[in-house]
Amino acid sequence: MSTGRWVALGLAWALVLTACQESARGSPPAATARPAAAKAHLKVELAQVIYEGGFKSGWKDVGWAEREVTGPGPARVLMAELGSWAMEHEGPVQATFGGVALRYHAPAGYGDFLEVRLDSQDSTTFPRVSVEARHAVAQEGEWVQLLIPMGELNPEQRPFERLVLRARKRVGREWVELDQIGLTRPGAQVASSGRQASLVLEEVAYDGGVKPGWEASGWTERVVDTGPAQVMMAGLGGWTLRHKEPLKGTFGGLALRYRAPPGYGDFLEVRLDTEDATVFPRVRVEARHQVSRQEDWVQVLVPLAELNPEMNPFHRIVMRAHKKVGTDWVELDRIGLTGTSEAAVGALSVGGGRVAVGPPKAAALSVLCTAPTHAISPLIYGIAFNALRESKDAHLWEMGATARRWGGNPTSRYNWRINAWNTANDWYFRNTSPGDEPKFTYEEFLLSNRARGLQSALTLPILGWVAKDTSSVSFPVSKFKSQEKTAPEMPEAGNGKSPSGALLPPLPPEQTSVAAPPEFIAEWVRTIRQKDGGRGRSVQMYFLDNEPMLWNSTHRDVHPQPTTYDELLERTVAYGTAVRQADPEAVIAGPAEWGWTAYFRSAADVDKTRPADADRKAHGNVPLLPWYLRKLKEHQKKTGVRLLDVLDVHFYPQGKGIGLEEAGETDEATSALRIRSTRALWDDNYKDESWIGEPVRLIPRLKKMVAENYPGLGIALGEYNFGATRHMSGGLAQAEALGRFAEGNLTAAFHFTYPPDRSPTWWAFRAYRDFDGKGGRFQDLYVPTKAVDGTSLFASRSVDGQRVVAIALNLQPETARAARVELKGCGALRDARVLTYTGEPEGFAEQPGGSFQTDGLDALLPPYSITVLDLTLAPVRK
Repeated sequence: MSTGRWVALGLAWALVLTACQESARGSPPAATARPAAAKAHLKVELAQVIYEGGFKSGWKDVGWAEREVTGPGPARVLMAELGSWAMEHEGPVQATFGGVALRYHAPAGYGDFLEVRLDSQDSTTFPRVSVEARHAVAQEGEWVQLLIPMGELNPEQRPFERLVLRARKRVGREWVELDQIGLTRPGAQVASSGRQASLVLEEVAYDGGVKPGWEASGWTERVVDTGPAQVMMAGLGGWTLRHKEPLKGTFGGLALRYRAPPGYGDFLEVRLDTEDATVFPRVRVEARHQVSRQEDWVQVLVPLAELNPEMNPFHRIVMRAHKKVGTDWVELDRIGLTGTSEAAVGALSVGGGRVAVGPPKAAALSVLCTAPTHAISPLIYGIAFNALRESKDAHLWEMGATARRWGGNPTSRYNWRINAWNTANDWYFRNTSPGDEPKFTYEEFLLSNRARGLQSALTLPILGWVAKDTSSVSFPVSKFKSQEKTAPEMPEAGNGKSPSGALLPPLPPEQTSVAAPPEFIAEWVRTIRQKDGGRGRSVQMYFLDNEPMLWNSTHRDVHPQPTTYDELLERTVAYGTAVRQADPEAVIAGPAEWGWTAYFRSAADVDKTRPADADRKAHGNVPLLPWYLRKLKEHQKKTGVRLLDVLDVHFYPQGKGIGLEEAGETDEATSALRIRSTRALWDDNYKDESWIGEPVRLIPRLKKMVAENYPGLGIALGEYNFGATRHMSGGLAQAEALGRFAEGNLTAAFHFTYPPDRSPTWWAFRAYRDFDGKGGRFQDLYVPTKAVDGTSLFASRSVDGQRVVAIALNLQPETARAARVELKGCGALRDARVLTYTGEPEGFAEQPGGSFQTDGLDALLPPYSITVLDLTLAPVRK
């Protein structure tokens, strides 16, 4: 399942692969598609103009689709067949703007078709943003004005050179017209930052009292004289602010602050109204509308696109409860209408910061200090490296990771002598140097880890071939002629498929590679150990290659035949012996298999050109991993040489929409599935909700395999990922997984690759490694726990017994939990800190003044939250 996230010089050009030249010119556009968000005329001010009737100074056309962009007048682009257009600046553009603005005119049948992203000359990958109703801030005739916040396009604020526009779905052959394209001042990203305490109001209706031109009315008890308005919303109560003159639909959104009892949850509904028969939508205020919190106050911004899609004049703002709530006051203040910069709501919430529905539900949690404990391996907090971002990112060093793994598909072909590898089928089978800078070598990788106190895990090729240079390609167009696709940055490099998609027979391996027998790898290990003489050990674990049961796919140019039981064993014995001789104290892990099928069958067993399971049946019908372990144990008994210390596999949930790294669906159903998918790690009763369709119970399954076939081996997950790393569901899945790794006594685990800066998944690591920014961490001994459904609890204890750090997860998206955490046999509780994370970029915030007793404490677990309990205990009497 390793992907080419780091492999190719042209990853930033991936968009080209789906762009297709359209030879026929279309007719002028018909009626324009009007998104639901289209507003009345409102021009967005541009801080830097890219295109307005023609390209502006410093910008040029570098597009792909058929187009007319020389001016004068709007650009015309043919976006049939996922067509694209790109604009490039003569030098890097710094990330100091608020957003990208443009106007477009497209045929009515196109609907929401447009996608926008930034691009760079280097390997930086920017998000692709699908233009939706929330991005449409104005309408003038048949032209739609768009504003896309930089918070969505460039969340890490990287320099960029290009702006790319494309169709994200297939559309017709009529022209799309675009004009007034440029970058806005920073105000456009107010909402997407998600942390503002208040928003700028162009029209204030209520702020400590009703403002001139407005009057209060309604049908429920209220106090609206001075200070925040107090409204009784029991019995579906509500309140109205009426403007004396009609207001036009030229605002960005409705903003207000409210404070309500915690048990009310998401209860508020807002709408506009008027004197005539116009009917406006009723909009329920949800997590996505929350811009910030300040103590008990919630700042809300509801785009006018939702409240007034037709941009009709209106008189009233109506606020009411859409469900039955209690008889306590609801307070509201700072009510008014914003300008369009604040309308660029973007992703207001990353799945956190949720308001609980109903009162908190009791949850009994227990830390069982009288139960047997075990030491936690520090290697479970590992990550993978990303060669193309090695010189760009610093946040990976700040997340608390303890180890890094040099791995992935290209490392199967790494030539340590010349610093070259082959990108395999991830990127056109190209020989390249691995990093984003020439100096990045395996040695630089090891030194970077040492300098920051991380341990290193190094993948050693046992495939038998490594790259011979940094320029050859496996399927050159000069020899294979027409191919399905070629590398955008190197047209000579084909993808090894005919135009119809059929696989082309590979050339001899010498086209790109040189032989790499066991002696070649042994020399590498000896070289490393010789350098270690003056610095100490630099490799803590060696992996025997990467996903060998996929070699006939990932590396089919040099290994076209599927790997068999016997080949895997033979290569393990040959190369493992060479490694052991070169480094007798080495920790060797393998076979680094990709996933579920490869735990039980060889590549030959699942090859469609061969009889199903023939290889397995020829080996006593014993599943692959148990057979492999059994044979290596027999080898040790016969020779006295242990060739494997750790059983290593990869784990990627297969459920629909879960995704990888930042990718993955984040709707409620998929978010819940992503969190549930962690149960495949440990739960005997969880039936995997994918094509697997049976209990995976991975950790206990692997433990049983080891116990029955080769006792004493450790267990590692060399790769895993739960997707949606920027969403709270991804963060919760990660926090759950780290707790299960500790509970299951894994030797090592390496997240693939590493999460974005300050994302929920990044903070999940910090929960265990540095929750308070001062070194507060999960302790060294795992302590068993009990937790009720919908929650998880993982606990640890210091060796001296005077500190317990526990991590409580509320996996429910709407229900808060009033947790009673009981300490059983832990000693007297002297002090307690409770720190909670609900998705905010700032991370964990300490809960004020929690109550605790000598045998436990109470803690509120908000919906979708990670809570750290940092407990100090009285010294244990001896």
